[in-house]
Amino acid sequence: MAATRSQKIRLSVFLITVTVIVIATLIYLMGASMLQVRDEYTVLLNGGSGGLEVGSQVRYNDIIVGRVDGVKIDPDDPALIRVTISLDHGTPITEDTIATPEMANITGSKRLAMRGGTKQSKRLKPGDTIIAQNNELDAIVTKVVNIADTLDKLLNNLVELTNTTNKERVNQILAEVEGITSNVNKMIDENQGNINEIVINAKDVIAKLDTSMTTIEKTLKDAEKSLDKLTTPQNVQRISSILSTVDSLATNVNNRTSDEELGQTIQSVNRLANDTNVTVLRLRADAQRIIRELETSVENINEFTQILVENPSVLISGRGEKERQLP
Repeated sequence: MAATRSQKIRLSVFLITVTVIVIATLIYLMGASMLQVRDEYTVLLNGGSGGLEVGSQVRYNDIIVGRVDGVKIDPDDPALIRVTISLDHGTPITEDTIATPEMANITGSKRLAMRGGTKQSKRLKPGDTIIAQNNELDAIVTKVVNIADTLDKLLNNLVELTNTTNKERVNQILAEVEGITSNVNKMIDENQGNINEIVINAKDVIAKLDTSMTTIEKTLKDAEKSLDKLTTPQNVQRISSILSTVDSLATNVNNRTSDEELGQTIQSVNRLANDTNVTVLRLRADAQRIIRELETSVENINEFTQILVENPSVLISGRGEKERQLP
């Protein structure tokens, strides 16, 4: 059945009216949104966006004052997240206002909450950066996740350690350790008397060595005292006096003797000096040899004492062939 003209007119009027209403509504909404003045700020978050997305709510003291317009990584520092927010015009944002991402509801969606701010603080201008603070709950959750990962790795290691192959190896190692311990205890029980005797002998030897060291030290001190006495100012003066007397005597002899007698005397004195030099050199060589032997003896005694202190059993078992070789 074809529509009549009146029906077509009514239908056309209805469609035109609905279209006009929809267009007017859209123009009203878009115009209100486009003409509305909003203040934009930047929030820098460290370590992540905290779950914020474009369109997330922004609340100031639990009142909705704006929304998140953008979330992106800071181009100068990848660890920072730059969040752009738009707030109702005139929202009082101050320097001590702190922004924190937090959970909006049980579904897990996030919002940006701002708190703080006093009337004494300086007001921020649109475009400034708001101080951000990480949510303590998110930090705790991150720590819990890290701990859970660590526990998971630990459990995996325990599972790997307690498998059949490792159990057999551990049991084998424990059995070997138990056998070694048993053998050591048995050896100690069998040689307890010898060990006690070695310790007693070592104590006696150490006591004797201490006495010898004391005697040697006393001898060295006496020698040092003798040298000190020999080099006193009085003895030096005496030696100088003796040398002066000898020089005067030589001068008198030179004046009283002829050239021939003086030559013979000089030859005799030269021979005497040579013999004296030879004797002195021999005595010095013997003294140096005695001192070296004494130092060697002291070093051997010290080494022997150290060996006895570290291992008294050498009195019975002796040292190894490599240790007895001279360096």
